[in-house]
Amino acid sequence: MIAGINFDSYYGQGNSADIEAFEELAGIVFPAKYKEVSVEFNGSFILNKPVFNFYNRLLGEDVTSSAGLFLPFGEIEGSFETMEIKYQYPPEEFAQGLIIFSALGNGDALCFDYRENRLTDDPSVVMWHHESTPGSDLELSFVAPSFSEFLKKLFERPAD
Repeated sequence: MIAGINFDSYYGQGNSADIEAFEELAGIVFPAKYKEVSVEFNGSFILNKPVFNFYNRLLGEDVTSSAGLFLPFGEIEGSFETMEIKYQYPPEEFAQGLIIFSALGNGDALCFDYRENRLTDDPSVVMWHHESTPGSDLELSFVAPSFSEFLKKLFERPAD
């Protein structure tokens, strides 16, 4: 358990060398808490608090979203959704300076925002909307000022 959140993974533990190699490739430093999660659970998903609220600029309203499945690091047999592949082959017209860490089932993605400072080890978390006009004000929605704050926003899925 990390920050009161139960994680699991289909891929087992991560490799810190893979994470460091990605950081070098991208010229960034991930948040320490994110690296901790990724080493313990490569390609993690959240068991007990899988959703969060944020203001979706594209829709113009508050929404509840899943945190999705965090992208795994390294070579994963049969997977085309890894950090390295997503970085090398981003979605068409994807905003520069963002690093996708969770691709959601609807095509949107949770991203670390390194646009203002590629050297920060504590970037904000934003939602990239795949259906928006690239470069528009509606392309990104702010989620949290840091990964640690993002984790604090997570809660249990409401009963139907």
